[in-house]
Amino acid sequence: MVTRDYMLRKGAGPSAAKLFFDTRAVPLAANMAGGLEVALDRAAARSGLRPSLILAGVAGVGALAVLRLVRASRRTRRAV
Repeated sequence: MVTRDYMLRKGAGPSAAKLFFDTRAVPLAANMAGGLEVALDRAAARSGLRPSLILAGVAGVGALAVLRLVRASRRTRRAV
């Protein structure tokens, strides 16, 4: 139970980190997710493919690109 003493001792407001997170990071992430969803819907409408197939293809290509970058990095470290 919140008592009067707790309310008197309570700080002035949220910390700077929490304020930044709540006002900048969360809205940015929500806007990016919404933009990705709209782009995925538009690509599905244009191509006639299901959005899950498009998303799986993009994820597969991304994983392949990361794998190739890691392998290339290993090769350059061995050559040096």
